[in-house]
Amino acid sequence: IIAAQSQYKEVEIERRKLRAARERSRLTFELASTLSATLNYKKVLKAVLEVGEKGLQELGQDRASQVGAVLLFGHRDLRIAASRHLSSPERSIAFQGKEGALADALTIAEPVVVEDPIRDPELSKLTSMQSCKQAIVVPLRAGFESFGVVIFGSSQPDVYTEDLVSLLTAICNQAIVALQNAQLYQDLLDEKERIAAVEEDARKKLARSLHDGPTQSI
Repeated sequence: IIAAQSQYKEVEIERRKLRAARERSRLTFELASTLSATLNYKKVLKAVLEVGEKGLQELGQDRASQVGAVLLFGHRDLRIAASRHLSSPERSIAFQGKEGALADALTIAEPVVVEDPIRDPELSKLTSMQSCKQAIVVPLRAGFESFGVVIFGSSQPDVYTEDLVSLLTAICNQAIVALQNAQLYQDLLDEKERIAAVEEDARKKLARSLHDGPTQSI
């Protein structure tokens, strides 16, 4: 009987691993499909938080127990570019990324799981973290360039298992590619507008030259 019970447990563990792997694949594919359909960076960030939240919900959490934010580098600091379940005042907070989990994630370029995030020197700036028992900081990095981080917080402890960390890392890796594509597209739009402005300025100068020159003489 003991041997049979042990074998049953092993089978059940393998089934759970298989279900988790399938769910990771499904959510990653869902994100990739969403990101490939848009070149708007705001939609990209929104999709990252939505799919990350779905991954958390697979563990039976309700939406209200989750906090999510994407922090991107500005000129000198990290600013919240997208968020879920943060108050308006919180969305205007700036972070230096030089202490605690933010600094660790940016330095080692790997996800960092935080117990009691309200004790973290920088994450504690978010009042929403007061209700969180655990948080994770995932860097947004391409090569040697850091774009920022994604933060998720949960009101339940021991949420960020190895499987969930892998899922969130895959989500952020997909986001980086999408953000780069969105940036390239925006650069093309800006260049198109610049060229159009130069052409319009040239037409105005030509019109003035004709008016003040040959046309005036005639």
